[in-house]
Amino acid sequence: MRVVARAHPRTRTWLLGLGLLVVAVLLLSFFVQGGLQSLSLQLVAWQRDFHRALTMAITNFSGTPSASAWAALLGISFAYGVFHAAGPGHGKAVLTTYLLSQGGAVRRALGLSFAASMLQGVVAISLVVVLVHGLGWVTRQAMGSVVWVEQASFLMVALLGAWLCWRAIRQLRRTSPAAAERSAQAHDHAHGHAHDHDHSHDHDHAHCCGGHHHVDPQQAADWRTALATVVSIGIRPCSGGVLLLGAASLLGQFAVGVAAVMVMALGTALTVSALALASVFARGWAEKQLARQNGLQRASRLLGWVALAGGLAIMSLGISLSVTGITQPTSAPMLGEPPARSAPAQPPTGGHPLGG
Repeated sequence: MRVVARAHPRTRTWLLGLGLLVVAVLLLSFFVQGGLQSLSLQLVAWQRDFHRALTMAITNFSGTPSASAWAALLGISFAYGVFHAAGPGHGKAVLTTYLLSQGGAVRRALGLSFAASMLQGVVAISLVVVLVHGLGWVTRQAMGSVVWVEQASFLMVALLGAWLCWRAIRQLRRTSPAAAERSAQAHDHAHGHAHDHDHSHDHDHAHCCGGHHHVDPQQAADWRTALATVVSIGIRPCSGGVLLLGAASLLGQFAVGVAAVMVMALGTALTVSALALASVFARGWAEKQLARQNGLQRASRLLGWVALAGGLAIMSLGISLSVTGITQPTSAPMLGEPPARSAPAQPPTGGHPLGG
């Protein structure tokens, strides 16, 4: 009875922490996949309005390039970036789940947020350069190609989740009671021989520890994981950025469109950074509570289980989004015009560069 009473608080804390993480991930996944139907439809309408405002702003700038037209274009681009980051999207779900379950400092959270957001802008620019300028595609075709890039992003998210699961399992094996006991026995055995081999021990210690000739494997793995997280999120370009660049290309204002897209990416980065910082602070508070209630060793093992749950959630999200994208027909891009009409090769005479 005494053993059960002592293990009960740890089990209760473990279940509470894991349950909160699962609930948070499920809510994020529900929001990402459009579970809130009425809000999702409203966001689609707002996005269509933003797309129309972007194309009209670049059209006005092309007709009368003034300081006010330039400020209006950059302002709408920045606002769209903030809105795009605040709405549904798998990138925010992946990043927040990664920081909540795997941990990370404030600097890393900000770095991941800005790197992923800026990469989205760079990918959008690259797509338009290759497809529109290089291959001569029209803007609607370039928008359609975003679907295939999304599938690559979803696949990378699933692979990232699998890698996080494998890393968490290795951490749990290292922190298991049996592994801790073997490590303690090996440590005592090594110290027992140290008294008989002082000279050899000193020589080996100076040789092996005197300089930093190798990179810490754990640090290298963390950087690889961070890079994989940035790429899995950032290779999915923003549809508004592709649309804006397509309209800018038709109007002969491609350089202006590039500047507007990078401002758009900056707005996205600021909003995502706020979510990332909230995740870091929530993780730090939870770690302190776990260490206070369970001790460092038990808290470390509990965080290993949380890391495994986070990896499973990210992997499930990637697989779910990939399957949904394959099985469901792709809808027409939200350009604000009838989808059956092809975009003209030359800029139209009306105010909308893509027709309508």
